[in-house]
Amino acid sequence: MKKYLTFWTLLISGMLFFVSCSDDDDVSDGGNGMVPQAVLDAFQSQYGQTRAEWSVKDGYAIAEFMGENGETIAWYALDDARWGMTETEIPYSALPQAIQEAIAQSAYASWTPDREVDVLDRFGAEKLYVIEMKNGGTEVDLYYTESGILVNEYVDNDWKDNDYTGYLPQTPVAGVNDWIDQHFPGARIVDIDVERNGTEVEIIQDGMKHEIWFDASSAWVSTKTEYGWRNVPDVVQAFVQANYPDYRIDDVDRYETAANRYYCVEIERGDREKKIYLNEQGEEIGRPDAGTDLPSDGDTQVTTGIEAFIQANYPGAVIRERDYDDGRIEVDIIHDRREKEVLFNFREEWMRTTYDVYPDELPDAVKAALKAEFGEHAYWGNDDCECVETPEGTFYEVEVWDEWDVYLSAGGDIQWKER
Repeated sequence: MKKYLTFWTLLISGMLFFVSCSDDDDVSDGGNGMVPQAVLDAFQSQYGQTRAEWSVKDGYAIAEFMGENGETIAWYALDDARWGMTETEIPYSALPQAIQEAIAQSAYASWTPDREVDVLDRFGAEKLYVIEMKNGGTEVDLYYTESGILVNEYVDNDWKDNDYTGYLPQTPVAGVNDWIDQHFPGARIVDIDVERNGTEVEIIQDGMKHEIWFDASSAWVSTKTEYGWRNVPDVVQAFVQANYPDYRIDDVDRYETAANRYYCVEIERGDREKKIYLNEQGEEIGRPDAGTDLPSDGDTQVTTGIEAFIQANYPGAVIRERDYDDGRIEVDIIHDRREKEVLFNFREEWMRTTYDVYPDELPDAVKAALKAEFGEHAYWGNDDCECVETPEGTFYEVEVWDEWDVYLSAGGDIQWKER
């Protein structure tokens, strides 16, 4: 997964932005400013007389070198020489057992992992393991803690290098840290995301991930707790077993706001999915007001960047709703008389757009591929077809007559299929 390392090594070497952290204590140009002597001293104190190539980005001096486990990258703050993060690689087989068990129990159990795993050691924050999983032409990066908690999953866009700068440790704004210490004593911070209208903090405590949202004045707004397959609440288990015995629980989240506490439970049976809401007593309720930071009415506003993207790519679109969850921003729009779901990551970069299409709207290449694979009338009469637009291209997900779920490129190449 270190596709960018070779590129930067060649670039830096070719431009002579090179320094050796040796006895001469040279200061590197780094290509974007001077690397302070204090940083070089901190690096030497941590890694000894190790030769490194340096660059400067986003307030950090970045050292690339050969460490005990091979290619290694370390970040140091330019202002105070504080170590921030080190990225190393380990074989997939060396993953902690808890992570391997979690993957085996997840929806990615049948996917193919990359042979190498990136490990992010961070100052004052939880260590993360980044596993790249592949299924046909689709790649996803999974971020796990050492105890096997999945904290993030992102579609891997090959067109953009992943240098992990977004995971450098941050300091919570005033008041946020005190609230966390009071309500989640001993919690370990995974990520802090300071946005225009507030701060989101992801933490780990008692084997679970919690996402806590604070408004622009650092006042608590909401907490979301994610339950893994090993710790589903008893009231949720009991309700599903009594009312949906043929379904399995796919995901359970607990939401808490000043006005409400409830569970959001996703269950599935084959390709059928259903979302239900339960109060803390395990009784089904209607969809409550999540109390999130983002409005959900017809006058929903989005940031300038997202608004510009939507208007440029979906001219004339009407924004109906915006939701924020798991580090992703979901914007529902009406465009060309269709409902479309536009998904952005936490950096507000477009990830994909999905919307329903009719079978006769499928490209001829897709129809031909389905006919060749499943027979003459594989998809006719089935309205369960979806178009998926991504930075890598346009794809189609089609459920064929014998309950196969097929994912194809617009050119008719089958990426994967499953029952």
